Amino acid sequence: MSASFYKLLMRLLLLLSFISLTLATCDNPKKSKQRQSFNSFDFSYNDVFSTCFSIKFTSGDTVFIRQHFASFFSDTPKSNTTYYALLTQTDKAKFDSFISQIKFANFDTSYYQSYEDEIDYQFYFDSDTTRKMIRIHSDSIPKELSEFKNWIVNTKEALQLHRIDTVINFESTRFFLPPNVPSPSIKFKPPKVE
Repeated sequence: MSASFYKLLMRLLLLLSFISLTLATCDNPKKSKQRQSFNSFDFSYNDVFSTCFSIKFTSGDTVFIRQHFASFFSDTPKSNTTYYALLTQTDKAKFDSFISQIKFANFDTSYYQSYEDEIDYQFYFDSDTTRKMIRIHSDSIPKELSEFKNWIVNTKEALQLHRIDTVINFESTRFFLPPNVPSPSIKFKPPKVE
């Protein structure tokens, strides 16, 4: 075999090695798509007497929280305040596990019992295949949703909150929070003194 054949073979092997190395180090778009299992997810929670909040999860480790109401005995969080926080790697992995295992499309949009002053919460989930709002005000609910709610509430309580001055849109507050009604203005006329 001639020397030109060996040179051609070496060039071909180098080219194949370069292509293989390039493909191996590139992020596979299918894998990225699998990791991103939701477009938007947020959750609103109200236990009437101590807290009412909304939390939005991102595809990263950042969460946004709107504290609608907080107990008067709490220094942080404060009512009507927006925060951000960072999930730990463990919390992020647990969240991803819930999101990938819960089949939101299979649940009803409402689990409701007529009673006063109990826990009320709402999930909003949006993916490429499912967009769903699930409202819960009941004791009879699927175990997966109850466990997810408990994890979110407990995790939120443990987060280190950082106040931000921005407006975050929470889909889960629709039909959840009472509308803001301005207080009526009252004109006061002092009584005539005789």
